[in-house]
Amino acid sequence: MNKVIVTIQGANYTMVGEKSEKEMLTIANYVNSEMEKLKESAPNLGSLKISILTSLNLADLLFECSSENEDLLNEIDKLKEQLGQPNEEIEAQVAELRNILSTKEMELLNSRHEIERLNNIVSEQQNQIDGLSNVSEGSKSEIEDYKAQIESLQNSLQETNERAELAESLSCEWQNKSFDLQLAITELEEQLKTINNADGIIPAE
Repeated sequence: MNKVIVTIQGANYTMVGEKSEKEMLTIANYVNSEMEKLKESAPNLGSLKISILTSLNLADLLFECSSENEDLLNEIDKLKEQLGQPNEEIEAQVAELRNILSTKEMELLNSRHEIERLNNIVSEQQNQIDGLSNVSEGSKSEIEDYKAQIESLQNSLQETNERAELAESLSCEWQNKSFDLQLAITELEEQLKTINNADGIIPAE
């Protein structure tokens, strides 16, 4: 038990209780302030009447707070019951949220599988690209060889064409000369026959 001296309306009183000294002083100061307010509003009242009216006011406040406290306790009990037994609307919302969560988890799993599949495709394509790059380097070398061979063949073809043109020109020239010689021989034979006939010589058969 704690004991403290308090002052109310100029008089000292010994207040005893289980509360702390600070709490008892706060209560005494509150009672004294309420009495001071009542005294200021009705200066003609005596100390006894002021004490009685203050006690009535405090009792009224106590009952009012007690009633409000009881209402609050009842409201708390109702809330506890509602929390213990969710209504149908809340249960439906919880079920919907669970379904959405399950759907999202499935979509996430499918997305992960799809990402993994695409990563594998990208890896395979990268390997193919790397292989094609190597083949491309080899193909470039082969293409250069082919180009060199083609260029060589084109040069050979050009030389062959030039030789063929030269041979054709020589052949044409030889044919002309051969024809001219044939004509000359024919003319000489005709002249020889004429001479022989004029001399009475019969050509040998």
